[in-house]
Amino acid sequence: MITFHPTLPVLVVIVGAIALGLCIWQLVAVRGRRLAWLRRTLLVTLAVAMAFRPALPGGEVPTASIQARVFVMLDTSQSVAAEDWGSEARLAGMQEDVVEIARSFAGADLSVISFDSQAILRVPLTDDGSAVIEMVRALRPEIAQQSRGTSVAVAHDLLKTELERSAADDPASPAIVFYLGDGEHTAEEQPQSFADVGGLVDRGFVLGYGTEQGGRMRISSFNPNEDRYVQDPAGGGDAISRIDQGQLRTIADQLGVSYLQRAPGLPLADALGPMAALEGAADLDRTEQARLEFAWVLGIPIALLLAWEALSLARSLRSTRGILGTDRRAPVGGGTGVRERIR
Repeated sequence: MITFHPTLPVLVVIVGAIALGLCIWQLVAVRGRRLAWLRRTLLVTLAVAMAFRPALPGGEVPTASIQARVFVMLDTSQSVAAEDWGSEARLAGMQEDVVEIARSFAGADLSVISFDSQAILRVPLTDDGSAVIEMVRALRPEIAQQSRGTSVAVAHDLLKTELERSAADDPASPAIVFYLGDGEHTAEEQPQSFADVGGLVDRGFVLGYGTEQGGRMRISSFNPNEDRYVQDPAGGGDAISRIDQGQLRTIADQLGVSYLQRAPGLPLADALGPMAALEGAADLDRTEQARLEFAWVLGIPIALLLAWEALSLARSLRSTRGILGTDRRAPVGGGTGVRERIR
């Protein structure tokens, strides 16, 4: 069954009703432009539906009363496509562990920061664990053509800002930081130290992914059908990405947390359990329905309709310029005709 969870339901209903009413009125009243107003009516309808955040049932998540601020830092650089998480890419293991983190800290405020060539706040602090799980499952490695080298500390400033801001809003809640990556540093400059952030962190883990043998990296591309591997520009052949545990241990020491190397089939819940018992505990036997939002799907027809609207507007402007240009070139007062009659 589809459920809805609008952020501001009253505002969405009022604005949506006004906009939809205007479109329907114009659709009926303006006979010569019915196609245009039909398009706008559909556009408003889809936008309102998207604002209501439709979702389908997506399994169950445990309920809890944990009071904590949990920050998940997730590497999405090209190297997480390395196929040394069993037969899968490292990112698959990271996604599995984020699901476990969200389950263990259900009820706490969770935030997700991804980092590759740049750091992005994917999810601000929220107690909606299902939204965190859904977003992380949708993450893909950075597009190879856009990569400019990755610093393992590129998210330093963003993490520090979020920790300081959230501490000011909720100083009683402990800050827990999880850093998920392979430690591979490809930027030219040395990585920035997390030492000045360590004082803001109460607990956490640096979780390492990958093997010493390494793995090939399937290219991330705008073309979903592309099936190639990253090539080694120096030696030729497929490039190999390897975990840098020394780098990861350094980050763990700077943050003041422990380092764990991850591997397929190695449970994470045992390590998370004691940490989750800060101000409460997640009861894994009591669950609530998770939501898998699909509002983003509506963005596709909305984008197409907006493109159609923009094209229609451009054509109207060109027609208007053409009419105005013709009027400016026309003789004033029919002077030429008068001279012809005089002759």
